[in-house]
Amino acid sequence: MKHKLFLLVVVLAAFFGLAACGGEAETPEATAAPTAAAVVAAVADTPAPPADAAVAAAETACPEYFRFCTAVQISGAVTAETSAGTGGNFGTCAEWAADGAERILELPFVLAAGDPPITVALTRLGSYTGAGQYEMAATTTAGNPDAFPALDVGGGRTFSNGEGSAAVVTVAADGSGTITATGLVEIAAGQGSAPDPNARLDFAMQWTCQGTGN
Repeated sequence: MKHKLFLLVVVLAAFFGLAACGGEAETPEATAAPTAAAVVAAVADTPAPPADAAVAAAETACPEYFRFCTAVQISGAVTAETSAGTGGNFGTCAEWAADGAERILELPFVLAAGDPPITVALTRLGSYTGAGQYEMAATTTAGNPDAFPALDVGGGRTFSNGEGSAAVVTVAADGSGTITATGLVEIAAGQGSAPDPNARLDFAMQWTCQGTGN
């Protein structure tokens, strides 16, 4: 300890002696500015935003007062996609998807969301009995038929079930689900419209359920 104190005193004495004699401390060498490549590399190494940020973004796109949060993808004669919140008049999500006697289950809809605006309506399972996968059938010899999605894209073209169309719906016990439809055909959107008989559309929608309905 005495040896260390002695060295400290010597160093301080030398420093103050240099100052008294008009000595100047050496100016540190200037460092080079970072290159563009170094800046890019630093940005690339920046950690991704925490998961909470992604959750907050999703909540902004689909506020909690919506019952369903949907994501839609369309391809084929028209290409479009959107995400939107939509309502629903029911109790809890588990109640909406609950097992039970055969019943009609109205699936989530989308109203003029995105650019171009997409509307998804009139979709339902005619003989729902609980969580699981359902192959849609527009005609049936028993129970209620299913209603294929009716899609309006851009406010001018409408697609729905037709020859060769197929659709599968999956519903989970928590109320989330998916629908995938292929080969939807263009139908008359109104008086004077001329649908393209060769136009076909593939459609997919995923949704989650939120809220309690109270």
